[in-house]
Amino acid sequence: MNNAIRRGPWLGLFTICLVSFAMTVPLAAQQNPDSPDSTQKSPTNPQQPAGNDPANLIPDDLSEDSLDTDQDPAAADRQVNAISSGQTTQSLLQFNDQSGRSYSLDIMAAADFLGQWDNDEPHTTGNRFDAREVEFGFMADIDHIAEGTVMAAAHQEAGETVFELHEAYFYIPSTPIPNLSARVGQFFLDVGRLNTIHRHDWLFSVAPEVHEEMLDEEGAEDSGLELSYLIPWPWQSFVQELTVGAFNGRTFGHTHNDGDNKNNPLYTAHLKQFIGFNNAWGTQFGFSYLRYHPSVEPHKVMHQSGLDWFLKWKPDVHRSLIFQTEVWYRETREKNERPYDPAATPVETRVGVYSLLEFQFHRQWSAGYRYDFYTNPNYINEDGIKQKENGHAGNMLQLTWRPSEFSYFRATAQRNTTIETGKNTYQFFLQGTFIIGMHPAHSY
Repeated sequence: MNNAIRRGPWLGLFTICLVSFAMTVPLAAQQNPDSPDSTQKSPTNPQQPAGNDPANLIPDDLSEDSLDTDQDPAAADRQVNAISSGQTTQSLLQFNDQSGRSYSLDIMAAADFLGQWDNDEPHTTGNRFDAREVEFGFMADIDHIAEGTVMAAAHQEAGETVFELHEAYFYIPSTPIPNLSARVGQFFLDVGRLNTIHRHDWLFSVAPEVHEEMLDEEGAEDSGLELSYLIPWPWQSFVQELTVGAFNGRTFGHTHNDGDNKNNPLYTAHLKQFIGFNNAWGTQFGFSYLRYHPSVEPHKVMHQSGLDWFLKWKPDVHRSLIFQTEVWYRETREKNERPYDPAATPVETRVGVYSLLEFQFHRQWSAGYRYDFYTNPNYINEDGIKQKENGHAGNMLQLTWRPSEFSYFRATAQRNTTIETGKNTYQFFLQGTFIIGMHPAHSY
């Protein structure tokens, strides 16, 4: 690859990633027999196949006869007991605290390849095949209070390979307030459906235009604090969570600079509801809000609200049906200098939607269709006339093959229509993605 990697502190982290993966081997868990509180944390993934079950990682020739019992018989007994009880870990990177609690560091990597072609003049894609992104992740319990996550990625940007930090945060699952959890650090904002999902886990190859224009091509991220409260309703089939956040707000979306020094932060809120109808049907819908100052001018404020809805039917491993949609609306206004003046006319408005329907017709195969729409309701053309018909509409067909939950290949054909002129453009994408290591399970 001729693209130069930007040197900096992330080059050292990249080296650590490679060394850590080279060291990853199955080992028996080391328990402290003198501490009754000693526990082995074994991260679980409901999608993990039987072949990756820790009990199946024990070599066939590892038996009591193969252990070195001459030097420390007690240690050998503990090792045999750990093996027989399935107390194994997949990582060499393991540590114990002073209280005897045992922790293991989970490591993962995801490689995402994308080919894109078109026959348009001028071209609407890069007409090339690239390793679009390679992401490395480190996850572990920090101590008995918090968990830690670090996610960094190397990706293509304007013909150059850039290595940068995506997420690095504390997660505190329990606080003094019951049902309240917290995240502190840098991470993707919990708004909408797609923004918290990393690109290699998307149900499609390229971002919908509304997401790209109003959040980012991959997702809006920032540094700050997020609090999530699980509302204690008595119904097991109805779960509701409210998440609020406050962030630096110096930038919005993907950037490589620190942005402008602003006096006002970025505020977010997301109310999610999950309803489980039965063992096969479930749905989740949410309402999001963001308040952001797009410039150092304190009187210019952006208000963005959205609706996300996810519906899933999965009676067995061979069939499933997924419907996913998001609607976003944004308006940027000048704040009133006097508190009781009428609301100012929006300086800018944006609105858009995408809807995906995907049907799994075989254990390894699924087909999907996505519709996109994005427009500017108060667009003023070059002649100074308000032009209602503007923006783009898109139709996308895709076919996905998943040999396992750790890899997939996807072919996509997309037609984009410029609403103002009615001109159509056609793009074709071929995506291949694989995940190695311990990939954390996603929420519904």
